[in-house]
Amino acid sequence: MWGPGPNPAVRSVGGVQILLAVLLALASAVSYAVAAVVQQREASRHHAGGLALVGRLVRTRAWWAAQAATLCGAALHLAALGLGALVLVQPLGIAALVFALVLGARRGVPVGRSGRAGAALVVVGLPSALVAVGASGQEGVPLLGYWTLAPLIAVAAAALALAAARRRSGAALHAVAAALCFGLTSGTAKLAWLGQAGPAAIGVGLVAAVAGMVLAQHAYRDGGLGAPLATLTLVDPLTAGAIGVLVLGEPLTTSLPRLGIGAAGVAMVVAGVFRLAPHRAPTAPGRTALLAPGGTAPPGRVPDAVGR
Repeated sequence: MWGPGPNPAVRSVGGVQILLAVLLALASAVSYAVAAVVQQREASRHHAGGLALVGRLVRTRAWWAAQAATLCGAALHLAALGLGALVLVQPLGIAALVFALVLGARRGVPVGRSGRAGAALVVVGLPSALVAVGASGQEGVPLLGYWTLAPLIAVAAAALALAAARRRSGAALHAVAAALCFGLTSGTAKLAWLGQAGPAAIGVGLVAAVAGMVLAQHAYRDGGLGAPLATLTLVDPLTAGAIGVLVLGEPLTTSLPRLGIGAAGVAMVVAGVFRLAPHRAPTAPGRTALLAPGGTAPPGRVPDAVGR
């Protein structure tokens, strides 16, 4: 004899929670997209680098509005995670790239055919790339301590930032370095949530967040909108996932098909980032201009066309 089925009231509540989680995750993506568009627009107006760039940005109300949008997006994302599963909420963050390109286009940032193709590659590739981070169903074992892995991530980010500073256009390196910093902050926050991070570790997470913010401004200034945002969207969760697997012992899939899908997803994202990268032409020493699809730059401003 069949037992009683699930309580309809319970199913209804679960369905409402899932719907709310999806809506909150999409609202978070919109907030992140607004923040990215505004930060890119403000950063592209300045030629300064390093802390001088940040010093000029902090004097503008629009930049502070972008930071407020970032905090709003983070709060909405946490609320979505409280109502829905990680595997449901996390992939929806990819929508931030699409929203950002749409918002940028409405503000006069053209998205060419190559840019649209690049966005499609990223949207399809990112969920596939994150498949490999899925749980294997087995209990994992921590392999490294926090104070072993965190300095390695910090050194890698610093090396990329230094390499970017020596190049005429180091937008990609700046974006990866920023994403490593943000991923370190995310991983540290999870450790703190679990009660495994002391004051020193929390301080490292805060410093990494500030460093990531500074590096991201340089990536948006020199690399336009799409490519830096796509890079941040991929490398940030992968870095945080590495901390989860190596420090917290979270299980990682060992399934060859899933690993293969993940590798294919990474390849698609890399190809998409290259397509999203804007045209460049030499201008003043140490600076490049982003060209519109026709290959010309309007006088008096640095355009930020997406795609070739």
